Amino acid sequence: MTNIRDITILSAIAEYKFLTTKQLSILCQRSIPVIRRRLRDLSEKGLVTIQERVFGEKVGRKEYVIIITDKGLKTLKDKGILSLYVNYITNKTSEIVFIEHDLLVNWFLIHLILIERINQRFKVFLLTKSSHHLTQGDADHLLTMEYFSNSDKSGNPHTIIPDGVFTITDTKSKKVLLFFLEVDMGTETLASPTQSSGDIRQKVNNYQMLFKHEIYERYNNIANCKLNGFRLLFLTNTLNRMELICRLVQSMPPSDFIWVTDQQRVFYKGAAANIWARGGQYKKKLESILTERLAFRNFLL
Repeated sequence: MTNIRDITILSAIAEYKFLTTKQLSILCQRSIPVIRRRLRDLSEKGLVTIQERVFGEKVGRKEYVIIITDKGLKTLKDKGILSLYVNYITNKTSEIVFIEHDLLVNWFLIHLILIERINQRFKVFLLTKSSHHLTQGDADHLLTMEYFSNSDKSGNPHTIIPDGVFTITDTKSKKVLLFFLEVDMGTETLASPTQSSGDIRQKVNNYQMLFKHEIYERYNNIANCKLNGFRLLFLTNTLNRMELICRLVQSMPPSDFIWVTDQQRVFYKGAAANIWARGGQYKKKLESILTERLAFRNFLL
């Protein structure tokens, strides 16, 4: 018999695709030894698989990555937890090649949750690629996918699948901000001569189109709020990559809605701190996505 705490663990893994033991500990607000004991039991029941991974190029560090199994997904489905998007959660073992990217995405999303836990003035509404707790939308498409026609010479349609979508609500002022998250590991071309759909320049173009044509307004219904624009957050894995993307963003106005930072700043100061280069202006004073007056540190290290 699976208890409510185990259901919480399984649901978290399904939401974030895969998680480390430490990430699960923070999300479930349980100690690492407790999480490890529960994971051993869930593994014995065939509800999760536990894989040891080594991270880092020089001195590798070992971590355990937890992946939900089909049996684990069935358990959630039987409990009425999974919604239309169950198909996007299955077979995640085959995607583990991208694990460093996805785990960095997860770490940032966990930092967002800490904003709400540390300062109850703010409420965070979060959607991941694997979000399974909603029933809106079409089961054949990811809820966070943007698909729209393009007016350029190619005439090809464009697709945006953010690494995360979230809103932050200031409960005092009632102001709601919408954010799209793009995590960059330095593997994508910044600007190819052919303007490839996979390069960062085209990605910025797509978000500018999303902004210009107010396609983002569909989130008014999803998040139950009234939105007036959005901010695109680029999180890079290195400081050097942050500066490169900042220069690209500066060269592509209007880009004031694009904010850039690197993972070291997020881990040592927190997502709500003054760590963001607004409009790619990394040589100017860095800002907070909550405004300077409301900025605070919520670091994990």
